[in-house]
Amino acid sequence: MISIKSNSRRFNHKDLEKVEKKVGALFPEEYVNFLRKYNGGEVEDNIVELPFEEIETFILSSFFGTRVEDINDILSCYTTFEHRIPKGCVPIGRDVGGNIVCLNLNKEKYGSIFLWDHDIELDFDENEMNIQDLYYIASSFDEFLNMIKEYNPDEDDLDGYEVEEVWIDPDFLKELKDNE
Repeated sequence: MISIKSNSRRFNHKDLEKVEKKVGALFPEEYVNFLRKYNGGEVEDNIVELPFEEIETFILSSFFGTRVEDINDILSCYTTFEHRIPKGCVPIGRDVGGNIVCLNLNKEKYGSIFLWDHDIELDFDENEMNIQDLYYIASSFDEFLNMIKEYNPDEDDLDGYEVEEVWIDPDFLKELKDNE
């Protein structure tokens, strides 16, 4: 597993309980233990490989915590995304492209990790997206942590690649402007 730079603020279980109450389910103990140790945090120089044609890899930028800045706070992020991601899923992290790593708290596939791709969000109305519309990553949080590998972008040969399009999540942009 790669190194994680933990948040400077201590984990607050009461904030996590607020999310559990909203979702109507408890977080898996392995995830709560992670929060107790790191309270979210930044992840640098990493890559997660996936078996999908649409998304082969992603680079994790951060895990969400409690009582941290809104953009990385579990409760705040849940409030932002609760009508945009499937019911029973909780945002727990973000990749560098603005996609969201979700923890499933539904009975079916409880504790599994999924990736919400913001590029397909416009294909759905509010509260219409189902768990099957996300990319399955791992059956547990610990399995997900073990999938994160060290990555040095300087070692990749990117000659010939060009950025074709850039999209910025409007809610993310609003949060940035509000924090200025």
